[in-house]
Amino acid sequence: MKLFIIFITTLNTFAATISINSNPSECDVYVVDKNGKKVSIGQTPYKAEMETLQSNYGSDGPIQVEVFKPGFEAYSISVPFLKKGDVDINANLKVEKNIRLAQDFDFLVADLFDVLRLMRGKNLELAFKKLEKLEAKFPHFSIIHEMKGSISYMKKDFKNSLSFYRKAFGINPKNMEAYRMKKYLEKKFNIASNKGEN
Repeated sequence: MKLFIIFITTLNTFAATISINSNPSECDVYVVDKNGKKVSIGQTPYKAEMETLQSNYGSDGPIQVEVFKPGFEAYSISVPFLKKGDVDINANLKVEKNIRLAQDFDFLVADLFDVLRLMRGKNLELAFKKLEKLEAKFPHFSIIHEMKGSISYMKKDFKNSLSFYRKAFGINPKNMEAYRMKKYLEKKFNIASNKGEN
C-alpha cells in the first residue's frame, strides 16, 4: 500500500468538492472514520462535498481516503480539509505483485516458444536477439542462457556455447540439460571444469 499526502491551493469558490477517478475504473472508495474504522463510501468515479466527508469522517484532521480493487494494490491518500477549492484525485492502481509475476511468466513462456520456432526455422540471429531482450528482463532464468548456448552450438560457436551452458548451470544447478552440454563440450575440447563444478 502506498501513502500519498497532497497539498492543494485553495480557490475562491463556495462548497468545496472532492472528485476521485481511478484506473482501472469502478474501484471501491473507502475513508477511515473518527474511530479508525474503514468505511465504504462508493465507487469511482466518486464525487462528494468536502464538508460532508469532514463532518462524518474527518474529525479535526485530514481525511484518509483509500481506493481499492481486487487484484490491485490499494491506493491511499491523506486529503487536507478545505472549505474552499475543489480536490481532484486520479488514482492509478498497480497490479498486485503475484499477479504481475504470473503475467511476466506467461510473457516469458510465450516468447520462449517463439524463440524455439525461430530456431527450428534456422533463423538463429533473430532468435538470439529475442533471447537477449528476454535476458534483460529475466536475468536469473537459466533456460534463457541454455537456449543461447544451443543457438551458439548450432552456429558452431563452441566457445560461447560452453560459456552460456556454464552460466545456465551456475544459475540453476538443477538444469540437467545445461550440465550435460557443459560436460560434453568440456570433454570434447579438453577443457577443465570451473573450480567448484562437478
